[in-house]
Amino acid sequence: MLPHREPFLLLDRLTGIDFEEGLIAGTRTVPADDPVFAGHFPGSPVYPGCLEVEMVGQLGLCLHYFLENRSLEVPAEPRPLRVMATRILGAHYLAPVLPGQELILLAKKLEYDGFFATMIGQVVAGGKVACAAIGEVCFPD
Repeated sequence: MLPHREPFLLLDRLTGIDFEEGLIAGTRTVPADDPVFAGHFPGSPVYPGCLEVEMVGQLGLCLHYFLENRSLEVPAEPRPLRVMATRILGAHYLAPVLPGQELILLAKKLEYDGFFATMIGQVVAGGKVACAAIGEVCFPD
């Protein structure tokens, strides 16, 4: 369902979905040896905020797939969604994400008009909201 693959697939597991509320939850453990930490920032590594937004975006795409199909069934070889990010309407970074942390990811669909979707999400690290973001994507097909 996601067009992403390693090393840019940033979800480990989907843990829950609420079809009525349009909500999804997942997890990701940030690898302590992720190469990004070599340069962001040497001696005091912090996971980049833009990748936190990407995690929430990938989770939102999973939510979109399940809501549109009204099912949790995923075919053996699902057709990846064709999607383009159009805007990040806002992103707030409230706490650092550190090497090795287990993250809880949350996403909610706010609007969908058949072409554009707006979603909001959070990254929770160590019991604190590390990132909150809202963004828009389009589905050209």
